[in-house]
Amino acid sequence: MMTSFNPRAAADILLQVRAGGPRAKGLPITPPDAGAAYQVQDAVLRSLGGPISWKVALLDGRERHAAGMPASEIFANRATVAGLPPDAAIEVETAFILGHDLRPDCDVSDILAAIGEVRLAFEIIGSRFADPTTVSPLAAMADSFSSAAIVLGDTIPDWRSALDEPLGLSLVLNDKEVLATEQAPKLAETTDFLIWLATHAAAHGFPLSAGDVIISGSDAGGGRIVR
Repeated sequence: MMTSFNPRAAADILLQVRAGGPRAKGLPITPPDAGAAYQVQDAVLRSLGGPISWKVALLDGRERHAAGMPASEIFANRATVAGLPPDAAIEVETAFILGHDLRPDCDVSDILAAIGEVRLAFEIIGSRFADPTTVSPLAAMADSFSSAAIVLGDTIPDWRSALDEPLGLSLVLNDKEVLATEQAPKLAETTDFLIWLATHAAAHGFPLSAGDVIISGSDAGGGRIVR
């Protein structure tokens, strides 16, 4: 019987689901802390290989953290995303695409210069757990906060000024409007997160690089849409 947390064993369970296996009931042992959850994320990403994209997320709704996602989970507008679980959902996001690399010692001016473009996007939420409501927040964090894909939409022109004002979003599902209150983070909040992320990503062996996609948090509060 496993008596101590093993990030490799936890990662292997999540990788089996990603490879098409049945969704897991849970992890053998819940990650004891955020550092352990990051160890699982790192092991999954290294096994999948390739470039990494990122999302900001809140642990248990309070503490700011990040989740790495393989670039293979980034899709263009109008793409068909296969293999999603029946309880998959979407959230409206703002996606920042880097035009060049970012070092851990970057500042706000470096961040603004590195952003190549900003797009609206859908984040697809699809847990690797059979019943996401029964797993702990740290287990969900180990599973990259349940991120399954990012679908990139149209670019946001003049984003430096546009992101400090409401974007006037409306959500439509099956020809019916979905009520959602827009509450996107201000640009200053996002640049603060990107400064933190540059250090975090490099420390985990995945330095921020040109082409990385980073989603900054839901633009439509309460706007999660279930398929």
